[in-house]
Amino acid sequence: MEMENNVESVENTVESTAIDVEKQAKFQTESKERMAKICTQIGYLEKIASKRSVDYTRENVERMFAYLEKQLADCKAVFLRRFETEEDEKNFDFEF
Repeated sequence: MEMENNVESVENTVESTAIDVEKQAKFQTESKERMAKICTQIGYLEKIASKRSVDYTRENVERMFAYLEKQLADCKAVFLRRFETEEDEKNFDFEF
């Protein structure tokens, strides 16, 4: 029953791209598992902030999160490349 709801949800939210339902379900399963692991690790990282046995500077924190934000942005860009088309490149208009 849950799988059917997911299929309907995917079909309703898809823009104009044909989606393989089985591959979409596999993506949802794998991404859910990996996101859970990532969130767990972020929780572990957060716990360091309250430890009395460590010391850090604002610069340490800024550098650490700048790195994480860059990695996340790069990962997002890889996913979004799928939606770029040659038409986007043809419509590029540059003006000074």
